[in-house]
Amino acid sequence: MKEIIIINDRHFWGGFTSGREGVWTRNTPSDPPTADYIALGIKLGVPLSRMIRPYQAGGCKVAVVGSEHGGAGIIRDNDLKKVDGLVTAEKGIVLSIIAADCVPVYLADEEAGVIGLLHCGWRSAAGDILCNGIRCMEELGASTAGIKMFIGPHICAGCYEVGEDVRSVYSEAFTAEELSSIFYEREGRLYLDLAQALRIKASEEGIMAADIMASDECTCHDKSYYSYRRGDRGRQDLAFLMMR
Repeated sequence: MKEIIIINDRHFWGGFTSGREGVWTRNTPSDPPTADYIALGIKLGVPLSRMIRPYQAGGCKVAVVGSEHGGAGIIRDNDLKKVDGLVTAEKGIVLSIIAADCVPVYLADEEAGVIGLLHCGWRSAAGDILCNGIRCMEELGASTAGIKMFIGPHICAGCYEVGEDVRSVYSEAFTAEELSSIFYEREGRLYLDLAQALRIKASEEGIMAADIMASDECTCHDKSYYSYRRGDRGRQDLAFLMMR
């Protein structure tokens, strides 16, 4: 098991963990909560009825959630289907998403009291998920000037080999100059830097570079985490974020 703290101060608590078993998803909506979620709830001192996990689809849909969504995806079924980002202005609500190489993005506006947590795969990193998350936060009173962004552990550029089809998709969302900093070639192979793509997207949204922090941990390199690219199936890591 490995867990790191992304942010932990008097306002926010966010982290990234492999859990003990790496099992965060129940087989059916009627199944009991997984042991890893139970352990996380105890660690955070938060009942599972105050934790939320969407049913992700690798897309760009973001939902504003509150206490009425409590326990969704953890102790009961929910309607947060094909949702890859959560935003809330409620204290004591734990947002969570699963990832096994994709990028967890943590967003927090201290002054407005609004947080967001996004699951960014290669498609959504090139798409509108960050924009959609920020728009949802703004609806709750946040501003780009006040948002701090944290890029959590994910597969690094040195491990993430992709095909030309991926670069083709990115070419529709980024300039040639930007593409040169997002992709690089090594021994005839193409590699993608997801964090760099998200930095560029964040800058376009008005988030200052000084307000963007990134973990240097790679889920593929570090075998303490679960990695889809490394071959893990049915096991994921979990990102969580709450406002105290």
